[in-house]
Formats: sequence, structure tokens, C-alpha cells
Amino acid sequence: MKPQEWIHRGGWAAELIQLGARGVHPLFESDSIRRAFARIGRGRITEKGVLSAHLALRELSTIGNVWEMKTYLKSLPSETADMLVYLYFRSLDEFLESSPKTIH
Repeated sequence: MKPQEWIHRGGWAAELIQLGARGVHPLFESDSIRRAFARIGRGRITEKGVLSAHLALRELSTIGNVWEMKTYLKSLPSETADMLVYLYFRSLDEFLESSPKTIH
């Protein structure tokens, strides 16, 4: 199977947020999400952590497919990976809150 290319119009981050809005989070395993929220929930947000996540995100943006992205994420220190998970879900929450609501 050919690796899925994630560089589309609008960028890979926008694509991930759109998938996340539908409950699909291809970069993160359930265990890593639980671990990240358990750690971040205990107040472990630091300037150093946010900076390391930002640098990792810049590197992640150079990777063209989801499998290589996941491999890269697994190679990161757990504190950096946890911060990326936290920031991803925070961005997802902000996206969902700003989206128009569907009235049925």
C-alpha cells in the first residue's frame, strides 16, 4: 500500500484538524492521548515544553506521509510528544467552537 500523502491545498495541519473534527486522529494512539492528558492535566505546561513542541511541529511539517509522521512522533521525548497531543486537541477544540453549529 502506498503511503498517504498529506500535503494538500490548505496544508496537512488543516487536513488533520478536519479529520479530528470527525473523531479521527491518525497521528496519535489512544494510549499516547491518555498519557498526555494525564501528564498535562497535572500542570506540566512550561515554556520549554511549548518551545520543544513548536520545534517538533516545524520538523513534522516537512514530513509527507502519516506513517513517517507517526514514526517521528514516537522518536520524540515523551514530554514533547505529550505537549504536541495537548496542543493538537486544544487547536481542535478551538476549531470546533468557532465552527457554525448545525441545527436539525
